[in-house]
Amino acid sequence: PRWTDGWVGKVANATHAAIQIDSPPKSQPDANSDPSALFDPASPLTGYMDEGTCGPRGDDAKANTSSCRHGAELVASVSEKGFKIVATVNRCRFFAFEVFRCLPPPDQFGEGLHRVVLPASSLARLPEDSPPRPAQAASAAAEMPRCAAFRDHGWQINIVILGDKRFQKKYESQIRSLQCFVDHHGYRLQILQGNEYRECMDLHDYFFRKHCTVSMWLGDQDPKLVVAVVDADVVAATLDRGLEKWAGHEADVQLYQRCLLPEIMAGNYMVRNTPFARSFLRNWSLYNKEMPIGYSSSDNGAIHLVVQDTVQATNFPKCKKMYKSLKLMSTNDLTQYFAFTKCSLDAIGPPRDWHTRGGVLTVWPRFNFYAADGVYMSKNSGPIGAVLHHGIKDKQDVLGHYYSDLPKCKLNTGKVQRAEGAIGRSADALVPMYPEFFLQGRNCTGTALRQCPARCMRTLSCYPLQDGEEPLVPRTCTDCG
Repeated sequence: PRWTDGWVGKVANATHAAIQIDSPPKSQPDANSDPSALFDPASPLTGYMDEGTCGPRGDDAKANTSSCRHGAELVASVSEKGFKIVATVNRCRFFAFEVFRCLPPPDQFGEGLHRVVLPASSLARLPEDSPPRPAQAASAAAEMPRCAAFRDHGWQINIVILGDKRFQKKYESQIRSLQCFVDHHGYRLQILQGNEYRECMDLHDYFFRKHCTVSMWLGDQDPKLVVAVVDADVVAATLDRGLEKWAGHEADVQLYQRCLLPEIMAGNYMVRNTPFARSFLRNWSLYNKEMPIGYSSSDNGAIHLVVQDTVQATNFPKCKKMYKSLKLMSTNDLTQYFAFTKCSLDAIGPPRDWHTRGGVLTVWPRFNFYAADGVYMSKNSGPIGAVLHHGIKDKQDVLGHYYSDLPKCKLNTGKVQRAEGAIGRSADALVPMYPEFFLQGRNCTGTALRQCPARCMRTLSCYPLQDGEEPLVPRTCTDCG
């Protein structure tokens, strides 16, 4: 292993911290790297020299970094050399290009520093009088005392479940696995029943009452709290990794595309304890009083309108009319329902971080959030991907597959754990199998190239687009945040 000195920048909880390390010196990509992997000619953060006028942003477009509030840095550049073709995207050929990325706020990263989140057990303490060194020999570092824990000065992470006593009994094995997970990572598990707040009792649909209850409960909690709200049929599929990747994402509300259905998932989400998040949940819960007579999948249908309205995407009146017009009661024919969700999803566009007045709303690409449907993960987990598996309703799956000794929190590693490559290949194989849910090809259209599943599913590193990143969708607001 390669060891690098760093500094604790921000403590997440008792087990994980953000570590700041010196950025490597900037240089042109070497012969073994592929700068064209970062090249997306449709992005305003990209400049290019094209053949003729075929470029998606006009002839020889310049990079525009004005949307980067904290500046930008060059991450890839290929110079023109004798009009040699260096990249081809959608049959358009390019002689040169440069790619920038927005810098994070200065209070998140120090100048010239990168930030990574690491468990305490993987860090070695240096003596306080030890001068910083660019790299530490593995043999010397191995002799140093390891960190056991951090003092919690940063955000706090809770997992919240809503379930009455009957539900808690039915899913006691799944809940026990979540207790193992929170104990391992120094989080807290909170179980709410839905009868705690009078303000929510007029919501007769239990799923809508869930969001109202969470909103009210957050109002009494520490403002530094980050909450992963999960369904009761969720099992902890790994104990090695926690929720820090998503808890550290700068968003008030985080949702995700359901694995292999054309909708946003309602059962599992993450919220920070902010006024924006609490208001979002409360507004969502009020759709209980607007439910149509036909099948609308309860809160799962309504979430599409809440997102569409919050980010002020176009066609909201049209999509809401389709929602209110749902009349088919049978779940055997979901044509009407999915026509409605398509209306909202088309208006919202690809998954992104939406900056709105008062907060940030994020929708994650499918299979890249902290939770995923276990059946589509082959009930396997590993070093990448979701840490919680949803839809595990059978108690025997928990006791016979995921865990060899649940009371002692021992995972059945032989059945569940897989290497990173195996997890990645399994996820990547879904892309060509389900073209209705995944854009196809490394140069896919409809999103930024970096979000093309062919580029990121193998490593499960598909991230939301930035707020101002192409392709943009029409919004009704003039000052969206």
